[in-house]
Amino acid sequence: MFDRVQQQYKTMSKKQQQIADYLLADPQAFINSSSHELEARIGVSAATIIRFAQCLDYSGMDEMRVYVAQQIAHNEHSVELVVDAADTGASLEQKVLQLYRDATESLKETLETTAVDHAIALLQQAKRIYILGVGTSGLVAYDLYHRLNRYGKPTVYETDAHMNLEFVSQSTPDDVVLAISYSGLTKEVVLGAQSAQSRHTPVISLTSDGKSPLAQATDVALMIPQTEHLVRLAALASRAHTQIVCDILFAGVVKVALPKMQQTSIATNQLVSKLKIQ
Repeated sequence: MFDRVQQQYKTMSKKQQQIADYLLADPQAFINSSSHELEARIGVSAATIIRFAQCLDYSGMDEMRVYVAQQIAHNEHSVELVVDAADTGASLEQKVLQLYRDATESLKETLETTAVDHAIALLQQAKRIYILGVGTSGLVAYDLYHRLNRYGKPTVYETDAHMNLEFVSQSTPDDVVLAISYSGLTKEVVLGAQSAQSRHTPVISLTSDGKSPLAQATDVALMIPQTEHLVRLAALASRAHTQIVCDILFAGVVKVALPKMQQTSIATNQLVSKLKIQ
């Protein structure tokens, strides 16, 4: 919930930023106060406070208080997600497990259901799926590429970024490009998305910055939280968010032709099993 406030902070009015500052500084006092009490403490009108809640996609203050209270309870049981030289196996286990729990919950704040539905529909109908991604995003892209092909959905991905751009240059309006970049600034990914759009190939982006060059070259944007706090386990968090979204997309693609795809998967397993030592 606090992530949503921080992500939208720059787009808020000055009065809304005053409310956000008070909320982030003392969330307990925020939920314990009525709108009129907050009006006196923050120096803005009660109507502005209600509009602040609505700009964060809550129906009003009552609903927002529930989510703030849940965030406070969660934070009270949280551990600092920083790897320390003194960490034991047990403490590392606790930190990483919490990171994955946090990743799952925080996605609810940024990932829009309508965008997910639209992306799945495009992927289901696509003659061929092209995936773009380098670095950590490339690892997730490579995994999704193999899984989709294994279930019979023609998918193209190459770990060499130059070759991947060559492949994407062959995309058509009947295909779909899935472009993955946390920052939305990765040149190899942005160029591929722009190239695909020039040929009227639908582009689905997976990024944390809705104003990035990648987001601008996109038909459907799937937003993940911004977690770049480099002293923390940020790389793991962004990878977890990306992986979860790709898992959702994968499930959405395979569900429509599951019987046929299951047969494809079984045939693949039987072939690969012949390579195992008997």
